[in-house]
Formats: sequence, C-alpha cells, structure tokens
Amino acid sequence: YQRNNVTNDVLYKNGINCLEMPSAELSRGRGGPRCMSMPAWREAL
Repeated sequence: YQRNNVTNDVLYKNGINCLEMPSAELSRGRGGPRCMSMPAWREAL
C-alpha cells in the first residue's frame, strides 16, 4: 500500500516492482494484506 514506504523502498531497491494502491482499499475489502495480495511468482531454484 502507498503508506508502506519503508517496505516499498526496500523492494524497489532490490528490483521488485510494487503496485501501490490507496491504503483505504485495505479496510474497504474487509481483509488484511495477506488475503488481499496475489501469490508471488518466483523463479525455480
């Protein structure tokens, strides 16, 4: 979310793009960040 500045900065600095949305959407969806996020796509190790 937009207000998560520190985490977003760390992700951007490590080459991970974030889709930031207004923080009001979290409570509007009646859920937390875990249930409102999509699974991460990762390369096989």
